[in-house]
Amino acid sequence: MTKSTLVLLIMLLSLFNHSIAKAQSWQATSHYFQSELSELGVVGGSAMFIADGKVTDSLYFGLADKEKGYTINERTLFHWASITKTFTGIAIMQLRDRKKLKLSDPIIQYLPEIAKLHNPYDNTADITIEHLLTHSAGLRMSSFPFKTQSWQPHEPTEFSQLVAMMPYSEIKFNPGSQYSYSNLGINFLGEIIKRITGDSIESYIDKNIFKPLEMHHAYFNATPYHLREYRSNNYAFENGEFIAGGPEFNTGVTSANGGINASIIDMAKYVLFLIGDQSNPTYERILKRASLLEMWQPKLNTGVNKSRHIGLTFFIRQHFNQTYIGHTGSQKNFYSSMFINPEAKTGHLFVYNTSKLIPDATGRAKATTMPIYKEMQMKLFELMKK
Repeated sequence: MTKSTLVLLIMLLSLFNHSIAKAQSWQATSHYFQSELSELGVVGGSAMFIADGKVTDSLYFGLADKEKGYTINERTLFHWASITKTFTGIAIMQLRDRKKLKLSDPIIQYLPEIAKLHNPYDNTADITIEHLLTHSAGLRMSSFPFKTQSWQPHEPTEFSQLVAMMPYSEIKFNPGSQYSYSNLGINFLGEIIKRITGDSIESYIDKNIFKPLEMHHAYFNATPYHLREYRSNNYAFENGEFIAGGPEFNTGVTSANGGINASIIDMAKYVLFLIGDQSNPTYERILKRASLLEMWQPKLNTGVNKSRHIGLTFFIRQHFNQTYIGHTGSQKNFYSSMFINPEAKTGHLFVYNTSKLIPDATGRAKATTMPIYKEMQMKLFELMKK
């Protein structure tokens, strides 16, 4: 055996062992996710690992609907909540690249109604589109903080309702000076998109992101009739039992911040777009790679942890000396996570359909699944390392 042949065999054996180790790590991670959540009573969920330009591993467990006995599979339709914000951010960047707007544009140029906001800093005209993209405009978190009864709408259904609340809403800090997560600000972006293009945010994203990526099982709000059998219900733990929240709910005028429903397979198409592939011209037509990379540049620190930042709607996290880009979601008893490692060209998705809240020592509601959620992220980040 020649020396070069021996070196080649050693390299092949190393690659084989690495592949075996990755497979075993995924099996351990997915088993942890399913077993720990199931023990807490989570009705069902799914997880997916993306590498080498494809879905390499997936997990489906539990039920999409307990009453109907529908099991979760690759076609199950979940609600992805705030991960929607990244789609809205991409929509804004598309319009920027087409010279329909500038990130430095004052939003009052498009939404003159915001002059009604109470602003002790007297600089509302200086709030820009970039401030909304980076959650640094000084706006409150909730689009509708006044809901007190379960029979009231899930979210406001018309932009005019947000306008009516503006005199009762304030700018909490000098715009651009700090980060403070704001659903309201992202919904302002949705209205700007509508006023520039004539399309609602739902229609715009469908035309300019869903369709080019062939995300045929992705949509906003009411489930199309031909897909209803795949729609996951959602469950909340109340009075010692899990109560179904109903599969359909209307995100109304807040669709820009958290309205997307989709199968995990369709969301994987979006993750592959984010990871990128120079041989796929569709990706560049949706949004230039340079513009995506611009969205992933850290703009502001998001808290005490100096390894976490906000870019343009995307969060940037540092773990294991690697950079991870993505977003999380939680709404209407659905919890989800989506992150990529651009350098390693890997990504993950996971989602589940149950919320189990219990009061902590201070009486505040605490999600009992959150420690598992965070641990699952860390296990997947480790698998995603280059």
